[in-house]
Amino acid sequence: MSSSTTELVAIVEALPDDKAREVVDLARFLQLQAGDAEWERIIGTRRAYPKPEQFAAVASREGVVESLDPDKL
Repeated sequence: MSSSTTELVAIVEALPDDKAREVVDLARFLQLQAGDAEWERIIGTRRAYPKPEQFAAVASREGVVESLDPDKL
């Protein structure tokens, strides 16, 4: 375990249950934010993504396609 992890575990164990739950909730929120930041980085790049671009090109050559009819599904 890293020193930060060890320190965090010690802090959480010393807190009352309701406060420990708040720390866990905050940690989960921060974890999700880190994932969001990675997606924003990926989306923000100017890098080409050949497979989706190729799919879009093929789909656009097919022309207008009939909309899905939920009653036929």
